[in-house]
Amino acid sequence: MRLSDDHFRDLPPQPRRYDTPVEEGLVFSVFPNGTKCWVLIYTVAGFTRRRTLGLFPEMKLDRAREAAAEAHRILAAETELARYGEATSASGRRSWIATLVQGRPYLAVALGMGFAAALGLLVVWLLG
Repeated sequence: MRLSDDHFRDLPPQPRRYDTPVEEGLVFSVFPNGTKCWVLIYTVAGFTRRRTLGLFPEMKLDRAREAAAEAHRILAAETELARYGEATSASGRRSWIATLVQGRPYLAVALGMGFAAALGLLVVWLLG
């Protein structure tokens, strides 16, 4: 069966979200409220991730396929960079935070607990 925009337009909402596979990693999701969108499904470090590419009917089938192909190229490049130890945007943020709290266990606990808890720890430390 050849998929077309008319096919996706006619898909009815159901009580739970459901996905219609389009091609490798690209699915069409229909939500109970009638929202329809294109979703890229991929795996990172053994975990399945979902990334919305666009809403239907604003994004048509051919544009969704192009967006999925481009997203696959970006993911492949990031995976290749990570394999050779090059910093990606997410690892750069993680390393900055790790550098900040390194050797400062109270700061690490405070960041993990939130501002109110950190303030409480500061008061206890000052009074104690």
